[in-house]
Amino acid sequence: MQKLIFVCAFALFLVPVDGADVRATEIADSMLTAMGGVDNWNRAHFVRYDFKVNIGGKLIAVRSHLWDKMTGRYRLEGKTKDGKATLALFNVANQQGTAYVDGRKLEGTAANEALKSAYGSFINDMYWLAMPWKWKDAGVNLKYLGRKPHGGQDMDVVQLTFGKVGLTPGDTYQAFVSPKTKLMEHWEYKLQSGNTGSWDWEYATTGGIKLASNHTKSGGDFIGMGKVQVLDQVADAVFTDPSASLP
Repeated sequence: MQKLIFVCAFALFLVPVDGADVRATEIADSMLTAMGGVDNWNRAHFVRYDFKVNIGGKLIAVRSHLWDKMTGRYRLEGKTKDGKATLALFNVANQQGTAYVDGRKLEGTAANEALKSAYGSFINDMYWLAMPWKWKDAGVNLKYLGRKPHGGQDMDVVQLTFGKVGLTPGDTYQAFVSPKTKLMEHWEYKLQSGNTGSWDWEYATTGGIKLASNHTKSGGDFIGMGKVQVLDQVADAVFTDPSASLP
């Protein structure tokens, strides 16, 4: 089985894109408009979703996320390989916070490793949720490759490569954008590790913007995002109290 979990840059706000050709930029702008517009994306306050990976009919990863997009506060819940509950309360801006396993607060090296892992999960999982919003981040290079057939239609294909940004800048992506919906409906990638893959994307609309709701591929494998929500209000305790419940 190919490696599924990977990471790339995820800035908090959209900024001008580097190295984009004119046609690729036009497609990116049309796509962002179709997804609700940059202003709505920047106004989104709290983002709540799950990350559920099902491969070969087996659920191999489940993580629950809540992100305060305005301040960087984060709550991540999951499980260890042996089924113990994990929790990380941290800030994505500095990766500082607290981590717990089965309700026990971790200290020292164990805590640092848990927080580093939690930050990696934020980067990875959020990219699966919101990759199309990332096209115009600094360090992202866009190149139009023309049209290729997929899913019964000819799609505009844009290649994404990366400057010295993120945790895996050697990744290369090809994004297939439907001329009908203006959405990225298919994604092919080659990671700097050499692993390759492709997924079809489905979307949910919440808080006036579109975010991924599900990813599928031939053979029945899927990555679901749970009930994706953009929320205006969340209790502060969710980011500080281990006993608090996710919305």
